[in-house]
Amino acid sequence: MSTTAACPSCGAPVEFAIGSSIVVVCTYCRSAVARNDRGVENLGHVAALIDTGSPLRTGLAGKFRGHGFRITGRTQMRHQAGGVWDEWYAAFDDGRWGWVAEAQGRYYVTFATKADAPPHETLNLGDAISDVGNLVVNEIGTAQLASAEGEIPWRAEPNASYDYADLTGTDGKFATIDYSEEPPLVFAGHEATLAQLGLESLEATRKRITATSLNCPNCGGPIDIRMPEQTERIYCPNCGSGIDEQNGKFQLLRGETQTKRVEPVIPLGTTGTIDGVPYVVAGFMERSVHFDIDYFWTEYLLFNREAGFRWLVHSDGHWSFVQNVPAGEVTDRSEGKQSARWVEWNGRTYKLFQDAVAEVTYVVGEFYWRVKVGERVATADYIAPPHGLSREVTMSGAREVNYSHAVYMTPREVAKAFNVKNLPPAIGVGPLQPYKGPRVLKPYGIFLGLLVLIAIIGLAVLPDRTVHSQSLFFADAPALSGEASGAPETARTFFTQPFQLDGKHNVVIEASADVDNSWAWIGGELVNEASGLTERFEIPLEYYHGVDQGESWQEGSHRGRVFISAPPAGTYSLRMEAQWEKANGPSIQVNVREGVFHFMHLVIAFAALTVLAILGLYSQFSFEAARWKDSAYNPYSTGS
Repeated sequence: MSTTAACPSCGAPVEFAIGSSIVVVCTYCRSAVARNDRGVENLGHVAALIDTGSPLRTGLAGKFRGHGFRITGRTQMRHQAGGVWDEWYAAFDDGRWGWVAEAQGRYYVTFATKADAPPHETLNLGDAISDVGNLVVNEIGTAQLASAEGEIPWRAEPNASYDYADLTGTDGKFATIDYSEEPPLVFAGHEATLAQLGLESLEATRKRITATSLNCPNCGGPIDIRMPEQTERIYCPNCGSGIDEQNGKFQLLRGETQTKRVEPVIPLGTTGTIDGVPYVVAGFMERSVHFDIDYFWTEYLLFNREAGFRWLVHSDGHWSFVQNVPAGEVTDRSEGKQSARWVEWNGRTYKLFQDAVAEVTYVVGEFYWRVKVGERVATADYIAPPHGLSREVTMSGAREVNYSHAVYMTPREVAKAFNVKNLPPAIGVGPLQPYKGPRVLKPYGIFLGLLVLIAIIGLAVLPDRTVHSQSLFFADAPALSGEASGAPETARTFFTQPFQLDGKHNVVIEASADVDNSWAWIGGELVNEASGLTERFEIPLEYYHGVDQGESWQEGSHRGRVFISAPPAGTYSLRMEAQWEKANGPSIQVNVREGVFHFMHLVIAFAALTVLAILGLYSQFSFEAARWKDSAYNPYSTGS
């Protein structure tokens, strides 16, 4: 039910159009007028609204998940770090109040919910709050009411402060714990787009300021502003002075003039396209960590009005494209200052590469928070090349944890995206640089499986039949021509009976003899009876054994064989010569087999594959060792 009252400050009429609203901001004198059971009271004067460039406004109607709403008012809240965000209040047609928080071009719709919030003093970043949908705490801070307009459903006292905690989860889930009351208030909901709010038409009417400019209050030099609706701080590219946004105006920040100068290799204002989205380089900073010495790298703040903010990070010629991810989507089991060795995000596991305290050493251009030289955050970098995941925890002001996902980019890709030349070459192996050499384990396994399959098929298909078998007794054979009379009988000639070969398979000639600490040798020819064509072969046999200093040993074999590629079909015989070491030599068993699987071919193929695999693994090992050499968590380190 609508109620009209006179403003206690100026007497102008103020209307409580929504029966459940508590405060109305007088449009004439900007007093916050609250109603109570005795009438109305003046809570104080609110400052003028800051132009945040928001497309939303009071009186705007929309629809969220099937329920219509109308925006009745807003408050502007100031962050501990100095930034401002809008909270719009929407009266829904089902009687509920909804909150549409707007920050950095994102919208979060929440509703009051019954949940037990933990005490403020017990909160820790990264805590999963089970009573609030198991969402993860990613920010703990204090908000101050900076300005307001319209009707508001809570007692909004100008300049009042309250503690809060923001939580995030998967699928855009979001919640805020408000510690302005006891017990704390919990508001839960989701991130939403203008289209999901039924306000897609506002995209076309959104304030389209592409750039503006100002003269530096310190040196008078020109400064181009590329994201005027988002900029909280600017560092003059001419003199290095810090300039703050204050109530819609830019003012010189005393004591924030830099003497150091670092030149970005991609100039401010350059536009580049990554993944089909155009970004402008709005800001540039240098950061460092200290181990045995200081290590420096640079970061470029990229801005696109629809996509928001991204980063381009550069270190030793290696680049990565970075965007923030909700803390609630990351599985991170870090405790206190102890970083977890592994984190998970989006189905991928990342391994801890480095953790340290990073410090800003130089800034120039525009930023969406009040960055300054000397600002420090606790960082932990995790890698799953070419992907990376980083965690940053603020060390002053509001406690906040931010996660970001990075994808590696080569200097060539960056140069092409931003149309720049002469980028510094990459040095060494970057933490996110993908390995481009041979990856051997998978193909090695495939080819090894093929070798096993070939062996199985060969054993199943080849006939492996014996076509001739004969025992050679030396007493039955004539001596070799030219053997000396009376010499030990150590050589003989043998001829076999004819046998048939089908010409389709290989032939194996096998020989065995009971040699004992001696040797025997058999050689000769496989003779085609019709054509006279021959295949020469030799089979040495030797076997020795004994005891040396109490240890038994043996070498050689009683058996030997040779393979002959498939000869033409026909009738064959063997013409052989045999020699042996001692008189009264042993008998020799000779077998001729056709269609025998030759395992030696597989052994040679396996050996070649294994050598190639070892070389490939060594290449990959060397690359990974170079990647990790400067990491405190180097898995390849042999140090104590």
